[in-house]
Amino acid sequence: MMIRRAAPADIEIILNICRQALEAPQWQPSAWAAYLAPASEPPLLRAAFVAESATGIQGFAAATLLRDEGSGEYSRCELDSMAVSPGARQQGMGSALFRAVLAWAAHEGAHHLGLEVRTGNLPALRMYERAGLRPEGRRPRYYADPDEDALLLGMPVTPVPAPADFSTGNLVEGRPPRC
Repeated sequence: MMIRRAAPADIEIILNICRQALEAPQWQPSAWAAYLAPASEPPLLRAAFVAESATGIQGFAAATLLRDEGSGEYSRCELDSMAVSPGARQQGMGSALFRAVLAWAAHEGAHHLGLEVRTGNLPALRMYERAGLRPEGRRPRYYADPDEDALLLGMPVTPVPAPADFSTGNLVEGRPPRC
């Protein structure tokens, strides 16, 4: 499996996954434009990722970074939508997509990641709990078809440290290190 940024050519596959995953928002193709070719200087940034296996794209995630009105910095990330094809579930794709969004948010400087999930979507709730998200609230009757509450989940985003320099430059046994 490989996780990569989604491209405009992926839109039909993403829409097909949405049709198969009834718990996913059924967005119009035009709603995906900002995620697939985001502007570089809006009041918010968006990104979409896809999970690809040997048989093709099996899942996607879309997220938004929101600017703090006081500081002007991107401080919050919202996971707007995520789904995996029904036949590809329970293989770690959802977790991998979530980690890609979390890494993107950390790289962009977000301090918090939040999302809404159907209270009846137990597999997603378990995955988010394992990932470290915690309940932050509830939105009554947020979803339709069927009517269902949304559970608000969130977690702090830990900044991504710069890679460590593993070589000290010192000689080891009279030779340069082989790290």
